[in-house]
Amino acid sequence: MVQNDGGKPRPAQAAEAEPAVAFDHVAFTLRTGWRRRRRQLFDSLSFTVTPGEAVGLLLPEGAGKTSLAKLATGMTRPGFGSVHLLGLDPVQAGLESAGRVGAIVNEHSHLWPDIPLEDALGLLARHLGLAEQAATLRHRLLAERLELTRVLRTRVVDLTVAQRRRAELVAALLPDPELLILDEPTRGMDAASKERIRSVLRQENRMNGRTLLLLTSDLADVESTCPRLLVGVEGRIGFDGNVPALTELLGAEKVLVVDLLAPAGPLDDVPGTQLIAVEAGGLRQRLGITPGHTTTAKVLADVASRARVRNLTLQEPDVAELVRRLTL
Repeated sequence: MVQNDGGKPRPAQAAEAEPAVAFDHVAFTLRTGWRRRRRQLFDSLSFTVTPGEAVGLLLPEGAGKTSLAKLATGMTRPGFGSVHLLGLDPVQAGLESAGRVGAIVNEHSHLWPDIPLEDALGLLARHLGLAEQAATLRHRLLAERLELTRVLRTRVVDLTVAQRRRAELVAALLPDPELLILDEPTRGMDAASKERIRSVLRQENRMNGRTLLLLTSDLADVESTCPRLLVGVEGRIGFDGNVPALTELLGAEKVLVVDLLAPAGPLDDVPGTQLIAVEAGGLRQRLGITPGHTTTAKVLADVASRARVRNLTLQEPDVAELVRRLTL
Protein backbone atom coordinates (compact mmCIF):
# COMPACT_ATOMS: atom_id res chain seq x y z
CA MET A 1 0.00 0.00 0.00
CA VAL A 2 1.13 3.56 -0.71
CA GLN A 3 0.31 5.95 2.15
CA ASN A 4 -0.51 9.59 1.40
CA ASP A 5 -0.27 12.64 3.64
CA GLY A 6 -3.94 12.42 4.56
CA GLY A 7 -3.51 8.91 5.93
CA LYS A 8 -5.84 7.29 3.41
CA PRO A 9 -4.38 4.11 1.90
CA ARG A 10 -3.97 4.05 -1.86
CA PRO A 11 -3.86 0.71 -3.69
CA ALA A 12 -0.46 -0.37 -4.87
CA GLN A 13 0.03 -0.28 -8.63
CA ALA A 14 -0.65 -3.73 -9.99
CA ALA A 15 0.54 -4.77 -13.44
CA GLU A 16 -3.01 -5.73 -14.41
CA ALA A 17 -4.58 -2.49 -13.15
CA GLU A 18 -6.83 -0.45 -15.42
CA PRO A 19 -5.20 2.65 -16.93
CA ALA A 20 -5.83 5.76 -14.85
CA VAL A 21 -6.60 7.63 -18.09
CA ALA A 22 -7.52 6.10 -21.45
CA PHE A 23 -8.38 8.06 -24.60
CA ASP A 24 -9.35 5.72 -27.43
CA HIS A 25 -9.55 7.27 -30.93
CA VAL A 26 -11.26 10.38 -29.59
CA ALA A 27 -12.64 12.90 -32.08
CA PHE A 28 -13.99 16.25 -30.93
CA THR A 29 -15.30 19.27 -32.79
CA LEU A 30 -15.54 22.62 -31.03
CA ARG A 31 -18.46 24.88 -31.90
CA THR A 32 -17.75 28.58 -31.36
CA GLY A 33 -19.45 31.95 -31.87
CA TRP A 34 -23.08 32.82 -32.42
CA ARG A 35 -22.95 31.02 -35.76
CA ARG A 36 -21.68 27.87 -33.99
CA ARG A 37 -18.76 27.50 -36.35
CA ARG A 38 -17.13 24.08 -36.24
CA ARG A 39 -13.42 23.55 -35.60
CA GLN A 40 -11.98 20.05 -35.48
CA LEU A 41 -9.62 19.82 -32.48
CA PHE A 42 -8.98 16.08 -32.27
CA ASP A 43 -9.66 13.45 -34.91
CA SER A 44 -8.09 10.27 -33.52
CA LEU A 45 -6.53 11.00 -30.15
CA SER A 46 -5.34 7.87 -28.35
CA PHE A 47 -3.13 7.53 -25.28
CA THR A 48 -3.11 5.95 -21.82
CA VAL A 49 -1.71 6.97 -18.44
CA THR A 50 -0.90 4.22 -15.96
CA PRO A 51 -1.67 4.58 -12.22
CA GLY A 52 1.04 6.57 -10.44
CA GLU A 53 2.47 7.99 -13.65
CA ALA A 54 3.11 11.71 -14.31
CA VAL A 55 2.45 12.61 -17.94
CA GLY A 56 2.62 15.99 -19.65
CA LEU A 57 0.59 16.55 -22.81
CA LEU A 58 2.05 19.48 -24.72
CA LEU A 59 -0.23 21.46 -27.03
CA PRO A 60 0.29 24.90 -28.60
CA GLU A 61 -1.95 27.82 -27.67
CA GLY A 62 -5.45 27.37 -29.09
CA ALA A 63 -4.98 23.67 -29.82
CA GLY A 64 -7.62 22.44 -27.36
CA LYS A 65 -6.09 21.99 -23.89
CA THR A 66 -9.23 23.15 -22.08
CA SER A 67 -11.50 21.10 -24.37
CA LEU A 68 -9.33 18.06 -23.64
CA ALA A 69 -9.57 18.75 -19.89
CA LYS A 70 -13.36 18.95 -20.17
CA LEU A 71 -13.43 15.63 -22.04
CA ALA A 72 -11.21 14.06 -19.38
CA THR A 73 -13.35 15.27 -16.49
CA GLY A 74 -16.69 14.39 -18.04
CA MET A 75 -17.85 17.97 -18.63
CA THR A 76 -18.40 17.09 -22.28
CA ARG A 77 -18.49 13.98 -24.46
CA PRO A 78 -16.37 13.15 -27.51
CA GLY A 79 -18.00 13.12 -30.92
CA PHE A 80 -16.37 9.75 -31.53
CA GLY A 81 -14.29 7.32 -29.50
CA SER A 82 -14.23 6.89 -25.74
CA VAL A 83 -12.68 8.37 -22.61
CA HIS A 84 -12.24 6.38 -19.40
CA LEU A 85 -10.82 7.46 -16.05
CA LEU A 86 -9.97 4.82 -13.46
CA GLY A 87 -11.79 2.33 -15.69
CA LEU A 88 -15.06 4.32 -15.71
CA ASP A 89 -16.92 6.71 -18.01
CA PRO A 90 -16.30 10.13 -16.35
CA VAL A 91 -19.68 11.50 -17.48
CA GLN A 92 -21.68 8.68 -15.91
CA ALA A 93 -19.47 8.02 -12.89
CA GLY A 94 -19.14 11.61 -11.64
CA LEU A 95 -15.58 10.87 -10.53
CA GLU A 96 -14.80 14.52 -9.77
CA SER A 97 -17.87 14.87 -7.57
CA ALA A 98 -16.93 11.63 -5.83
CA GLY A 99 -13.49 13.05 -5.00
CA ARG A 100 -11.54 10.41 -6.96
CA VAL A 101 -10.39 12.95 -9.56
CA GLY A 102 -9.12 16.45 -8.83
CA ALA A 103 -8.95 18.97 -11.65
CA ILE A 104 -8.04 22.47 -12.70
CA VAL A 105 -10.00 23.42 -15.81
CA ASN A 106 -9.72 26.92 -17.23
CA GLU A 107 -13.01 28.85 -17.28
CA HIS A 108 -14.35 26.55 -14.55
CA SER A 109 -13.68 27.21 -10.86
CA HIS A 110 -14.53 25.09 -7.84
CA LEU A 111 -14.42 28.15 -5.59
CA TRP A 112 -17.26 30.61 -4.92
CA PRO A 113 -15.72 33.99 -5.86
CA ASP A 114 -17.42 36.42 -3.45
CA ILE A 115 -16.49 34.83 -0.12
CA PRO A 116 -13.17 34.31 1.70
CA LEU A 117 -11.01 31.51 0.36
CA GLU A 118 -11.31 29.48 3.58
CA ASP A 119 -15.11 29.62 3.43
CA ALA A 120 -15.08 28.68 -0.26
CA LEU A 121 -12.97 25.62 0.54
CA GLY A 122 -15.40 24.74 3.36
CA LEU A 123 -18.35 24.89 0.94
CA LEU A 124 -16.48 22.66 -1.49
CA ALA A 125 -15.72 20.15 1.26
CA ARG A 126 -19.41 19.96 2.18
CA HIS A 127 -20.35 19.51 -1.48
CA LEU A 128 -17.90 16.60 -1.69
CA GLY A 129 -19.25 15.07 1.53
CA LEU A 130 -15.96 15.40 3.42
CA ALA A 131 -15.83 15.38 7.20
CA GLU A 132 -15.63 19.02 8.30
CA GLN A 133 -12.81 18.76 10.84
CA ALA A 134 -10.58 16.60 8.61
CA ALA A 135 -11.28 18.80 5.56
CA THR A 136 -10.41 21.97 7.48
CA LEU A 137 -7.14 20.48 8.69
CA ARG A 138 -6.31 19.32 5.16
CA HIS A 139 -7.03 22.61 3.42
CA ARG A 140 -4.95 24.49 6.00
CA LEU A 141 -2.02 22.13 5.46
CA LEU A 142 -2.34 22.50 1.69
CA ALA A 143 -2.61 26.28 2.02
CA GLU A 144 0.60 26.29 4.05
CA ARG A 145 2.42 24.20 1.43
CA LEU A 146 1.26 26.57 -1.32
CA GLU A 147 1.94 29.74 0.72
CA LEU A 148 -1.70 30.80 0.92
CA THR A 149 -2.17 30.87 4.71
CA ARG A 150 -2.10 34.68 4.93
CA VAL A 151 -4.87 35.04 2.30
CA LEU A 152 -7.32 32.44 3.63
CA ARG A 153 -9.61 35.28 4.78
CA THR A 154 -9.32 37.13 1.45
CA ARG A 155 -12.22 36.88 -0.97
CA VAL A 156 -11.44 34.55 -3.87
CA VAL A 157 -12.21 37.30 -6.38
CA ASP A 158 -9.59 39.55 -4.74
CA LEU A 159 -6.74 37.05 -5.00
CA THR A 160 -3.95 37.68 -7.50
CA VAL A 161 -3.77 35.47 -10.59
CA ALA A 162 -0.96 33.40 -9.05
CA GLN A 163 -2.79 33.04 -5.72
CA ARG A 164 -5.99 32.00 -7.46
CA ARG A 165 -4.21 29.30 -9.46
CA ARG A 166 -2.63 27.97 -6.26
CA ALA A 167 -6.03 28.10 -4.55
CA GLU A 168 -7.51 26.03 -7.39
CA LEU A 169 -4.79 23.44 -6.80
CA VAL A 170 -5.73 23.33 -3.09
CA ALA A 171 -9.34 22.71 -4.19
CA ALA A 172 -8.27 19.96 -6.58
CA LEU A 173 -6.21 18.24 -3.87
CA LEU A 174 -8.76 18.71 -1.06
CA PRO A 175 -10.56 15.33 -1.43
CA ASP A 176 -7.20 13.47 -1.69
CA PRO A 177 -7.91 12.28 -5.26
CA GLU A 178 -6.28 9.35 -7.01
CA LEU A 179 -5.81 11.36 -10.21
CA LEU A 180 -5.07 15.02 -10.97
CA ILE A 181 -5.95 16.56 -14.35
CA LEU A 182 -4.46 20.02 -14.67
CA ASP A 183 -5.15 22.52 -17.43
CA GLU A 184 -2.19 24.94 -17.59
CA PRO A 185 -1.73 25.11 -13.80
CA THR A 186 1.10 27.70 -14.01
CA ARG A 187 -0.52 30.03 -16.56
CA GLY A 188 -0.01 33.73 -15.78
CA MET A 189 2.51 33.13 -12.99
CA ASP A 190 5.98 34.51 -12.38
CA ALA A 191 8.95 32.16 -12.24
CA ALA A 192 8.88 31.74 -8.44
CA SER A 193 5.16 30.94 -8.37
CA LYS A 194 5.56 28.45 -11.20
CA GLU A 195 8.30 26.61 -9.34
CA ARG A 196 6.16 26.49 -6.18
CA ILE A 197 3.38 24.72 -8.10
CA ARG A 198 5.82 22.37 -9.82
CA SER A 199 7.43 21.43 -6.51
CA VAL A 200 4.07 20.48 -4.99
CA LEU A 201 3.14 18.44 -8.08
CA ARG A 202 6.44 16.54 -7.93
CA GLN A 203 5.82 15.72 -4.26
CA GLU A 204 2.24 14.63 -4.92
CA ASN A 205 3.36 12.24 -7.63
CA ARG A 206 6.59 10.87 -6.20
CA MET A 207 5.77 10.79 -2.49
CA ASN A 208 2.00 10.25 -2.50
CA GLY A 209 1.67 8.13 -5.65
CA ARG A 210 -0.84 10.50 -7.20
CA THR A 211 -1.34 10.15 -10.96
CA LEU A 212 -0.83 13.37 -12.94
CA LEU A 213 -2.04 14.40 -16.38
CA LEU A 214 -0.69 17.87 -17.12
CA LEU A 215 -2.06 19.76 -20.13
CA THR A 216 0.18 22.68 -21.00
CA SER A 217 1.94 24.79 -23.60
CA ASP A 218 4.89 25.35 -21.24
CA LEU A 219 7.62 22.82 -21.93
CA ALA A 220 9.31 23.71 -18.62
CA ASP A 221 6.20 22.50 -16.73
CA VAL A 222 6.63 19.06 -18.26
CA GLU A 223 10.40 18.97 -17.92
CA SER A 224 10.13 19.82 -14.23
CA THR A 225 7.29 17.48 -13.22
CA CYS A 226 6.67 14.72 -15.77
CA PRO A 227 9.08 11.95 -16.82
CA ARG A 228 6.84 11.24 -19.83
CA LEU A 229 5.96 13.76 -22.55
CA LEU A 230 3.22 13.53 -25.17
CA VAL A 231 2.95 16.11 -27.96
CA GLY A 232 -0.32 16.71 -29.76
CA VAL A 233 0.14 17.14 -33.51
CA GLU A 234 -2.81 17.79 -35.85
CA GLY A 235 -5.35 16.23 -33.50
CA ARG A 236 -3.30 13.12 -32.64
CA ILE A 237 -0.30 12.16 -30.51
CA GLY A 238 2.76 12.94 -32.62
CA PHE A 239 5.42 12.17 -30.01
CA ASP A 240 5.58 9.94 -26.93
CA GLY A 241 8.83 10.02 -24.98
CA ASN A 242 10.54 12.59 -22.76
CA VAL A 243 11.80 16.15 -23.04
CA PRO A 244 15.50 15.31 -23.73
CA ALA A 245 14.46 12.86 -26.46
CA LEU A 246 12.23 15.48 -28.09
CA THR A 247 14.84 18.22 -28.08
CA GLU A 248 17.47 15.78 -29.35
CA LEU A 249 15.14 14.61 -32.14
CA LEU A 250 14.27 18.12 -33.30
CA GLY A 251 17.50 19.89 -32.47
CA ALA A 252 15.53 22.36 -30.39
CA GLU A 253 17.74 24.52 -28.22
CA LYS A 254 17.05 26.62 -25.18
CA VAL A 255 18.40 30.16 -25.17
CA LEU A 256 19.96 31.55 -22.00
CA VAL A 257 19.83 35.36 -21.86
CA VAL A 258 22.64 36.57 -19.58
CA ASP A 259 22.50 40.13 -18.19
CA LEU A 260 25.79 41.15 -16.57
CA LEU A 261 26.67 43.74 -13.94
CA ALA A 262 29.58 44.98 -16.06
CA PRO A 263 30.54 44.52 -19.73
CA ALA A 264 32.46 41.31 -20.40
CA GLY A 265 34.12 39.61 -23.30
CA PRO A 266 32.14 37.09 -25.38
CA LEU A 267 31.06 34.04 -23.37
CA ASP A 268 32.05 31.75 -26.22
CA ASP A 269 33.80 29.08 -24.16
CA VAL A 270 30.93 27.78 -21.98
CA PRO A 271 30.82 23.99 -22.53
CA GLY A 272 27.70 22.68 -24.26
CA THR A 273 26.62 26.11 -25.52
CA GLN A 274 26.93 28.27 -28.60
CA LEU A 275 27.23 32.05 -28.39
CA ILE A 276 24.34 33.53 -30.38
CA ALA A 277 24.70 37.25 -29.78
CA VAL A 278 26.53 39.89 -27.74
CA GLU A 279 24.44 43.01 -27.10
CA ALA A 280 24.75 46.36 -25.28
CA GLY A 281 28.53 46.34 -25.43
CA GLY A 282 28.76 42.97 -23.67
CA LEU A 283 26.20 43.65 -20.94
CA ARG A 284 23.76 41.14 -22.46
CA GLN A 285 24.72 37.86 -24.12
CA ARG A 286 22.63 35.05 -25.57
CA LEU A 287 23.77 31.45 -25.36
CA GLY A 288 22.15 28.51 -27.11
CA ILE A 289 22.18 25.36 -24.97
CA THR A 290 22.86 22.33 -27.16
CA PRO A 291 20.37 19.46 -26.52
CA GLY A 292 21.83 16.34 -24.95
CA HIS A 293 25.30 17.85 -24.35
CA THR A 294 24.86 19.58 -21.00
CA THR A 295 22.31 20.54 -18.39
CA THR A 296 20.81 23.95 -17.70
CA ALA A 297 22.10 23.87 -14.12
CA LYS A 298 25.69 23.26 -15.30
CA VAL A 299 25.48 26.09 -17.83
CA LEU A 300 24.22 28.48 -15.15
CA ALA A 301 27.11 27.52 -12.85
CA ASP A 302 29.69 27.88 -15.65
CA VAL A 303 28.38 31.33 -16.63
CA ALA A 304 28.42 32.53 -13.00
CA SER A 305 32.05 31.41 -12.65
CA ARG A 306 33.07 33.52 -15.67
CA ALA A 307 31.28 36.82 -15.10
CA ARG A 308 29.29 38.86 -12.55
CA VAL A 309 25.68 38.05 -13.36
CA ARG A 310 22.78 40.46 -12.72
CA ASN A 311 20.00 38.33 -14.18
CA LEU A 312 19.49 35.08 -16.09
CA THR A 313 16.47 34.31 -18.27
CA LEU A 314 15.89 30.94 -19.88
CA GLN A 315 13.84 30.98 -23.10
CA GLU A 316 12.27 27.61 -23.84
CA PRO A 317 11.78 26.33 -27.41
CA ASP A 318 8.56 27.62 -28.96
CA VAL A 319 5.93 24.89 -28.68
CA ALA A 320 4.21 25.82 -31.95
CA GLU A 321 7.57 25.53 -33.72
CA LEU A 322 8.25 22.12 -32.13
CA VAL A 323 4.87 20.89 -33.32
CA ARG A 324 5.53 22.28 -36.81
CA ARG A 325 8.82 20.38 -36.99
CA LEU A 326 7.12 17.16 -35.96
CA THR A 327 4.81 17.45 -39.00
CA LEU A 328 7.69 17.77 -41.47
